[in-house]
Amino acid sequence: MNQLLFENILTKFPNKYIKFAFAYGSGVFKQLENQTQNNKSMTDFVFVVNDSIKFHDENLKLNSSHYSFLKYIGPYYLNRIQNDFGAACYYNTLVPLKIDSEKFLIKYGIVSEEALIQDLYDWDYLYLSGRLHKPVRILKKPAPKPSPDTNTSTTGTKIDSNAEDINLNYSLDSVSKSIDLALQTNLKNALHTALLLLPEQFSLFDLFLCITSLSYTGDFRMIVGENKQKVENIVTPQMERFIHLYRPYLIKESIENRLELNFENGQVCQSLSQNAVYHHLSLLPKNLIQTIINHKFKTTHYYDLEEYIYKLTNRIDYKDIVREAASSIVKKSSLSQSMKGILSAGIVKSVDYSFRKLKKMVKK
Repeated sequence: MNQLLFENILTKFPNKYIKFAFAYGSGVFKQLENQTQNNKSMTDFVFVVNDSIKFHDENLKLNSSHYSFLKYIGPYYLNRIQNDFGAACYYNTLVPLKIDSEKFLIKYGIVSEEALIQDLYDWDYLYLSGRLHKPVRILKKPAPKPSPDTNTSTTGTKIDSNAEDINLNYSLDSVSKSIDLALQTNLKNALHTALLLLPEQFSLFDLFLCITSLSYTGDFRMIVGENKQKVENIVTPQMERFIHLYRPYLIKESIENRLELNFENGQVCQSLSQNAVYHHLSLLPKNLIQTIINHKFKTTHYYDLEEYIYKLTNRIDYKDIVREAASSIVKKSSLSQSMKGILSAGIVKSVDYSFRKLKKMVKK
């Protein structure tokens, strides 16, 4: 599916309320499990909107058939369900679309800009933030704010206007500054977390497997409903995209002598010194570090964050503690979002969608 076709799909929705849009998954980039049947895959979209109530109100007029019985409760309560339950995202699934003579099956999520940015910074849900740990195709870019140097990214790298339109470099001329900084922070969050989980020596492939698995570990759908090799199927055909996505942050860690890496042979050696571990722990997203402290140290009252991070640095099981905390966040959000999905999709579509997932799982 080319960029023009993606953009034409957006015209089927209340575009004036969509500030930022991206597509992800096997319907966008080839995965090992479906390289021969990618055209049959359902394509996943996320619409980041500046006013969820107005978006739902307009979308109900344009596309009421996309909604389940919940359409009868109106845009205000749809917005309440979107933001108050699950991972602050409302999905309509198994939606048939026709563009010219081509037919597509899509799933699209609606999320407010505020909720997306908070998840990217803090990992409140590790849901959409997890989707954005991986390459996605950006479909709509909000108008950037004036900048003294609009041709330069925040890393100081010149932007190639002919580059493939995916999230390889979140630069100020591709998305708004607030979303841009949140997207970059999310990638750095993922890198710091993965480095804490990995051994002293590993490969870039191992790194991207670890990063990709962050948002799946703890997801009950990985037990029932997803291909067991899903993570590897995502990473293997997209190694170049992953490298391009994380290169600036890996180079920064290398310059600061926390790791040595060779992009040619893909080998990485990181420091496991107390200083390096403390550095990564201190830069974990807010909800992840709070989950660690609340679960492991059994405290919810006021505490000195620096003191607890230092305690964690000196524990030999810090890797397990970080992994369990991330899994805990994913488990909670994935379960609640899936329960919300039954309501937003309706019983018939929920059964159909679950059957499709099970069918993919048993193929392996």
